[in-house]
Amino acid sequence: LFSFSQVSSGMASAARILQLINLETDLDQNVGGHAAPISGAVRFAGVDFGYNDDQPVLQQLSFDIKPGQTVAIVGQTGSGKTSLTRLINRIFDTQRGQVLVDGVDVRDWDLESLRRQIAVIEQDPFLFSRSVAENIAFGRPEASREDVVAAAHAAQAHDFILELPEGYDTVIGERGVTLSGGQRQRLAIARALLTDPRILILDDSTSAIDSATEDRIQRAMVQAAKGRTTLLITHRLSQIRWADLVLVLRGGRLEAAGRHDDLLATCAPYRRLFARAG
Repeated sequence: LFSFSQVSSGMASAARILQLINLETDLDQNVGGHAAPISGAVRFAGVDFGYNDDQPVLQQLSFDIKPGQTVAIVGQTGSGKTSLTRLINRIFDTQRGQVLVDGVDVRDWDLESLRRQIAVIEQDPFLFSRSVAENIAFGRPEASREDVVAAAHAAQAHDFILELPEGYDTVIGERGVTLSGGQRQRLAIARALLTDPRILILDDSTSAIDSATEDRIQRAMVQAAKGRTTLLITHRLSQIRWADLVLVLRGGRLEAAGRHDDLLATCAPYRRLFARAG
C-alpha cells in the first residue's frame, strides 16, 4: 500500500512537471530588440491590463518615474499593485497603452537585456538548498567571494551569516527553511545587490517581519535604493515616508500621486489608508 501510494504521488508530480515543461508562451522575447544600459526612467501611458479580458485589473494607468526615484505603491488588497510591477519586466504585456523604460516600449526591448537589469524581491523569496554564498551569487555565479561578502554587508546580512555553523559555506534547507523570515529577506536583498540592477522592485517584502528585524531590513533597503530606481509595494509607514513619490491605487486606477505629506493633505482615500495602517 505504501509503495502504491508513493508511485501514485510520483506519477501525479511527473505529470505536473511535464505539463510545465511543455507549456508555451506567446510572449515575444524580441531577440535582437533594443538593448542598452538602463538609466531607470519608467512611464505608464494609458495602460489597461487584466488576466482575463472581461476582468480588468488596471485601467487607464498613467504616471512617470524619474531615474533614481524611490516610489511607494500603496492601496488595498486587490488594487493591482503587484500586477503593475509585473508589466515593467514583461511578465505580462499590457492589453492597451504602453509601459516604457527609458522611453522605449518594453515590448521593443530585447527581453533578456531588459530583465537582466531589473531585480524583484518577493514577499517570500525562493532560496535553494545550497550554500549561503551560492544563494547570494545565484544571479552572478561568477562573482568573487569578496563581492558576495560586500553585498551581504550592504544587505545587513553579514553578521548573522558569520554566526551560522560554516558561515558563507553553510548549506541552507530548501526555500531557506532553516532561516528566519528576516534572514531570508536580507539574503534576497544581497542577491539583488550583487546583480546591480538599475530597477529594483520590492513586493511587500517586510509584511511578516517583527519591528527589530524590520529596522535592519529598512537599512538594507535604503542602501539598495541608492543610485537606482526603486519601487516599493508596502503598507509600512516608515517606508512610505522616505519615498520620493507615492502612487495610490484604488480598484486598478491611479487615485493620486505625490509626496506623503502632500497626499495626507489632499487625498481622503490616502488619509483613510494611512489611518488604518497606523
